[in-house]
Amino acid sequence: ANKAQLEIFENYFHDMKTAYHKPIKNHHDAFDEIEIIQEKLHPFTSSSTPTLGTDGMVNVGGSSIYRIRSIEDENNIPIEEVSQVEIGYIMQNPLTKPTVDRKIYYRSTYSGISVINVRPVPTASVTINLSYYKKPSKPEWAYVVVNEKALYNSTLSKNFELHQSEEEMLVSIILKLAGITIMKPGIVEIGSAEINNSNAEKNN
Repeated sequence: ANKAQLEIFENYFHDMKTAYHKPIKNHHDAFDEIEIIQEKLHPFTSSSTPTLGTDGMVNVGGSSIYRIRSIEDENNIPIEEVSQVEIGYIMQNPLTKPTVDRKIYYRSTYSGISVINVRPVPTASVTINLSYYKKPSKPEWAYVVVNEKALYNSTLSKNFELHQSEEEMLVSIILKLAGITIMKPGIVEIGSAEINNSNAEKNN
């Protein structure tokens, strides 16, 4: 169930990229497609205000952060991302070197933890505004055993967090994965066929 949910969730970002690069036949249709994906992603939009220390580093390796949307400084000025390869050239060039009013950041790994590094390094600890997409919570069918039978426990269970329109796709992916697990090729074929049909309808 969790694998199926994550597969659909991760496809949102691929679908968003595809929608942006599609040849526009009808401006309103293209906009609607992007808007639909954004609506599906809305429940996973979150933000935090981590403290940026005098080393200019912030830990973003938390398990809930899936993808960073934007970062702003304490004055709500956007901080631009650059690659780790570019940072050396940018810092050496007086014309591109970041300033207090035009900060940049790059990503790296520190002691096995994913971090962002803001430049210029602040002289004192400040907070930054971090907007990101969080991972959906792991679904769980909880139960209690009564008279040697498993009975559903709604209090401890966690439902899927996907948009209700994903129900058919979710069932199809679970069906395919279940067929693989129990080695039933017929079930895998049914699940795969449903997925292909759904994707074909979506791309038309």
